[in-house]
Amino acid sequence: MTADCNDGPGPRLDTSEPDSRARVVAAATALLVRHGVSSLSPARVQAAADVSRAELEQLFPDPDAIVEAIVSTQLDAVFRAQRPRLDGVQQVGDLERWLLDPPAPEGGCALGSLIHLLADRHDRGHRALADAFAQWKTLLASTLSRLQAAGELDRRADPGKLATGLIAALQGGHLLAHLTQDGDQLRATLEMAFDQVRAHAT
Repeated sequence: MTADCNDGPGPRLDTSEPDSRARVVAAATALLVRHGVSSLSPARVQAAADVSRAELEQLFPDPDAIVEAIVSTQLDAVFRAQRPRLDGVQQVGDLERWLLDPPAPEGGCALGSLIHLLADRHDRGHRALADAFAQWKTLLASTLSRLQAAGELDRRADPGKLATGLIAALQGGHLLAHLTQDGDQLRATLEMAFDQVRAHAT
């Protein structure tokens, strides 16, 4: 299991949400995951979310903003799952436990599952996803900086670079494990990535 993904197929596709905006985003997410970004026409989103055209236009006057809302919702899922655990990291050993056995966000691979759907396929979605990963990196880098300030990591450590490496291992390791159906490959990838953090432990 990874800190961003579990073994589920992708973001949760629950369209029963009573709030109209949330229901539209959930329905649009379902369309995106099942049929790709080309399926996100206003008419299809309206039908899938069971809202009127006027309501959809009021919620999203700009149809492309729905894609940005999808990314934002999945980022929120990651932060809800990860921020409390990362805020509790006080030692390098805590970070290792977070990396190798973290709680998964609801709905599975909240950000990683969107990469192949949006990257280079939807300009604003691509930019929103890149910004989401930047925020995810900042959250992790702040945890590493706190460990460094506490003397758990030496001064040579670069929290930003270490955070980038851990996120790359999380995403790449999950993809490899999914492809091979072998969870041991994921764990090996994460352990190798954490070796870079451990090399700076004091």
